[in-house]
Amino acid sequence: MAADLDLGPGLDLGPGLDLGAIREAYERDGYVIVDGVIAPQDLGRLRAAADSVTRLTRAGHWPHRRIVGKQFPPFDTAASADSWGVQHLLHPDLAHHADFVAFYASSPLVDVCAALLGVDEARMQLELFNLLIEPAAHAFALGWHRDDIRADVPADEEQQRLAAPLYGVQWNAALWDDDCLFIVPGTHRRLRTEEEKRANERKPPDAVPVDTAAPPSEERGPIDGAWDVDPPSTKRVYLKAGQTAFYSQRILHRASYVASKKRATLHGCYGGIPEPTPTASDAEQEAQQTAVSERARMVLQHGVEWMRQAQFGHDLPDRLQPMWRNLLEMDKAHSTKELGYSLDG
Repeated sequence: MAADLDLGPGLDLGPGLDLGAIREAYERDGYVIVDGVIAPQDLGRLRAAADSVTRLTRAGHWPHRRIVGKQFPPFDTAASADSWGVQHLLHPDLAHHADFVAFYASSPLVDVCAALLGVDEARMQLELFNLLIEPAAHAFALGWHRDDIRADVPADEEQQRLAAPLYGVQWNAALWDDDCLFIVPGTHRRLRTEEEKRANERKPPDAVPVDTAAPPSEERGPIDGAWDVDPPSTKRVYLKAGQTAFYSQRILHRASYVASKKRATLHGCYGGIPEPTPTASDAEQEAQQTAVSERARMVLQHGVEWMRQAQFGHDLPDRLQPMWRNLLEMDKAHSTKELGYSLDG
C-alpha cells in the first residue's frame, strides 16, 4: 500500500549549487527534488502562460495534447475531448512559447540536467517540453510503468536494459503544489520484485467522469490514493510550488489526474550525447547503440517533425542552438528506422 510520505524539502540551490549532492541523490534513488529551479520572480509569469495555453487547449484551439483515456503516445488515436497535458510548449505557433523557451534555456535548470547527464552543455540534446494539467471533467490515472521498458520483459532482458547507459533526464517543475506522482525509489537500477511486476502489469482504473459543480469527494479512491497493487516501498512525491523533481525514465512510477486539483506542472527532458569510446568492446558498443536508439524512440514518438524547421532553430536562444543541432543529428541517424512506440496504453 502506498505510503503518503512527504519527501521533505528539496535541495536548496541557493548561491552554492551543490551539483555533486544532487547527482548523488539522483543516482542512488532515481529521483531528486530541488528548490530554486524556478526563480520566484518568474513563477507568476509562467503560471499566467500555463493558464493561457490550458484554456486554448480545452477550447480546441491547440491540437497537440495528451488525451484522457490514453496514457502514452500516439495521442491522436483517442476520441476524448478532455486533456491531461499540453504538448510542444516550444512550438513557435503556441501562445507564450517565448516564456517557455526562456525557462527551458535557463539556469540552474540546464546546469542541473548537465550534471545529471554527466556531459558538457555542448553534448546536451534539446528534446521535449510539455505541460501536465488537471482534466476538466475526469479523474484519470497512469498505471505503474517505466518509460521505455515494457512490463512483460523477461528478467534477462530487463537486466540488460537496466545495465545499458542512460542518455536522458526528465523533470517536473511545479507551478502549483503537486502530489500527482508516485514512485518506487531505487527501481531505476535493479530488477523488479514480484510485487512490483504485478503492479507494473496491472492496468490502471478507467477514467471516471466527474461533476465539477459538486463538492470534491473526500474519498481518494484508487485513482488518487492507494491501489491494492502498490508496492510496499511506494512513495508519493509532494512538490511545493516552485520545486522541481528530476527523475529517471527507468524508475517505476505512476500518476493521478483529478479535476478537483489544479495542476500546472512543466514536464520536460534533455538528452546527452555519449562521448566516443574507440576502445569499447563489441558488447559495450552494442549496449551504447541500444541506449541511443531507446532515447531516439522516447523523443521521436511524440511527433517532433516541426523541430526540423530551420527557422525554429534560428529563433532559439544561443544556448539551445547546439542542443537543437544534436537533436537533428539523432533524428537523421534514425530516419530510416522503424522505432515504434515505447509503451502501449
